[in-house]
Amino acid sequence: MMRPGALAGRTASQLLAAPRATSVAEVVERIGALQAQDLSATALAVRARSSGLTADSLGLDGPEYVRTWLMRGTLHLVAAADAGWMLGLLGPINRAKGARRRAQLGLDDAVCSRAVAALPEVLGDGPLGRAEVVARLASAGVVIGPGQAAPHLLAYAASLGVLALGPEVARGKASYRLLDPAPPPTADAAAELARRYLVGHQPAGWADFAAWSGLGLRRAEAAFAALDEPPRPPRLPAGSSVRLVGHFDPYLLGYADKTAAVPSGYVSRVRTGGGFVTPTVLVDGTAVATWRRNGSALSVEPFTPLDEPTRAAVEAEAADLSRFLATPISKIHTGP
Repeated sequence: MMRPGALAGRTASQLLAAPRATSVAEVVERIGALQAQDLSATALAVRARSSGLTADSLGLDGPEYVRTWLMRGTLHLVAAADAGWMLGLLGPINRAKGARRRAQLGLDDAVCSRAVAALPEVLGDGPLGRAEVVARLASAGVVIGPGQAAPHLLAYAASLGVLALGPEVARGKASYRLLDPAPPPTADAAAELARRYLVGHQPAGWADFAAWSGLGLRRAEAAFAALDEPPRPPRLPAGSSVRLVGHFDPYLLGYADKTAAVPSGYVSRVRTGGGFVTPTVLVDGTAVATWRRNGSALSVEPFTPLDEPTRAAVEAEAADLSRFLATPISKIHTGP
């Protein structure tokens, strides 16, 4: 059971209540790391937390940011200045978790070492798509098997800080670019990650931090204990907050109880299985509906009928979504 005011505090921490951010950098700094398995969903996470930006202006694949496997071994977008120490902390965990699968795919330590040694030259002239990386590795004498071998090898190299994802070569298909190898984790890296987490997620506890980061319960508890001074809680919002958030939004994924903001009986409509999180309408931090866009039509499927102020706020959000995407949304259905 969430204590009174917790959801309001979380919406404020996550910039889902006024005032919104005015830049991508501000959003990334506040949340610490944005889910980034789908850049279009990452863009929607930025829109819901900012004002005045457009999808074409975000530069999520630019040099200011690094998109790589971090928390829980999933793709996240972080500030370039933070990628090294985060990889130093989380990379060893992700490599250990992937060891068994790599062995099954024929990626033993010798193959991985040879590939990592060859990648600086392979990627030396700029970002490349996966097929081109595999072909160039083969030319360098590192032959990778079919199927999932290549993505697992590249994730292994990414955990060492050798490479990260680059600009998309096609919708949903990333390229790969070189990074400087990640340094070893500093003594206070886990505490710093805990501090960053709290800035964008409080109120939250160390179990929430463990679920978000993938560090494990003991290390998460120790990281919380090592904080000299927890971040100051944000000022609670004065008015109502209505937001359309997209797939895999950090608000719905950033806590141990990932259903705390979803009324009982409607969880399966938001979390549809396989880790998939549906675009959701949030009112003061509570999910009240799911939504989807099909061309110029936006359809909202409420859990219970929406009142008129909420309908009006949803329509205002739809208008902002249209502005952000530079795509007309002329038909809005908000349910019965």
